[in-house]
Amino acid sequence: MADKPDVSAVITFHGEGVLAHTTLYSIERCRSIAEQSGLSIEFVITLDNADAETRRIVLEHPVLRDRDQVHEVSYRDLSTCRNHAVAHSRGEFIGTFDGDDYFSGNWIERCVHLIRREGEKNIFHPEMMVAFGAWNAFWWQVDQLEDFYKPGALLTTNYWNACAFAARSVFEECPYHVSRVGEAGFGFEDWHWNCETIAHGFVHRLARGTARFERRKAGGSLNVAHQQAGAVIRPSSFFESAL
Repeated sequence: MADKPDVSAVITFHGEGVLAHTTLYSIERCRSIAEQSGLSIEFVITLDNADAETRRIVLEHPVLRDRDQVHEVSYRDLSTCRNHAVAHSRGEFIGTFDGDDYFSGNWIERCVHLIRREGEKNIFHPEMMVAFGAWNAFWWQVDQLEDFYKPGALLTTNYWNACAFAARSVFEECPYHVSRVGEAGFGFEDWHWNCETIAHGFVHRLARGTARFERRKAGGSLNVAHQQAGAVIRPSSFFESAL
């Protein structure tokens, strides 16, 4: 196995508790399937002011390997955690994972195959989203190269969820911007990142045949916190150049 992995799975945790257990097993399934295609994958985990239960579950989890990284930080910010993990990662490709969601087993392998085929200007997202928990629903996301994509819609809606997979150069050129709820009035860091990456010439695509299972909470999630705080998306160069 090469010293540097092909893929870095960036996984953020803070207060998921026992939910972290099954999420890590879900991502481990993605890793195992990708390894059958000859890929090597490291986990780069951040524990951001994690509570005791979450910390214990992650640090003692049986799927962790010697090459995996766990960083205990105190940013209290999802964006900064992702940037921290990217800076410490070693993979040619990077995928972002939230600490309480699940992912179709083909997610990592499929994305690497597509980037190698389509080129490193492409950012891939799951084709289907399945929400469960406080709200149950499913929907298909939008491919930027297809007719459903309308640039003007990004003024009022975020086309793509937080689960993104791309070459590491994408994350290095377009880091996430700080988005602490309630401090500056800005939120929706993934929406802003999606806009910024388009402005920098990257293209958001769908990895056909993949899915993300997104846990929806009645309270305690960043999405709910942003809405309750009346947060708005940060100014983006996308709105100056694309509309």
